[in-house]
Amino acid sequence: AVCSDNKGNIYAAGWFSNSQGRDYVSKWNGTNWSELGGLSALNANAPIYSICSDANGNIYAAGSFSNVSANNRYVAKWDGANWSELGGVDSLAADGVINCVYCDANGNVYAAGNFGDGTGGKYVAKWDGVNWSNLGTLKANNVINSICSDSSGNIYAAGLFADTSGFWYVAKWDGVHWSEVGGTGGLSPNGWISAVYCDAAQNIYAAGGFTNSSSKYY
Repeated sequence: AVCSDNKGNIYAAGWFSNSQGRDYVSKWNGTNWSELGGLSALNANAPIYSICSDANGNIYAAGSFSNVSANNRYVAKWDGANWSELGGVDSLAADGVINCVYCDANGNVYAAGNFGDGTGGKYVAKWDGVNWSNLGTLKANNVINSICSDSSGNIYAAGLFADTSGFWYVAKWDGVHWSEVGGTGGLSPNGWISAVYCDAAQNIYAAGGFTNSSSKYY
């Protein structure tokens, strides 16, 4: 994962680790790379899959690393001085890997992946600055890989989850309910979706393990 902040610094994270065997977020300030926070400040005990920043320059990281309380995955926040568990210890309490963390224009933070709501459904978790909550009732039947938003505040999610026709799809949250972008079977990919993205004109893009009639990925 790679992201930038509002000052042009670049951040990178993934499967790499420091001299103490801890995974970390690396920062490029235009001249040098450094470990964000210093040696083992984040102290991640497993890979980092996603990072993002908000308008205030805070950095968020998530993945397969866990806390010390109940071995739950969490979203880590760097506020410019310290790393902390967003919301406090076990506030999100994700029982599976977090594949994506995303921050919208209003400063809300979203996380999703292979963690469930206790009823077997995967969901998008939202941090509103005070609490974590389940964003609507998506109840995805498989892993969520990617989240994005448009300028109207709609949230999009995609991954390995399928609709009632058995096709993978892009789900849209309009603030009231979840729906399938394009309607049921509108995209009908023959493989999973790895990433979803929205441009300034609110066009939605999806890509992943699906191919066209010429067996080419698109």
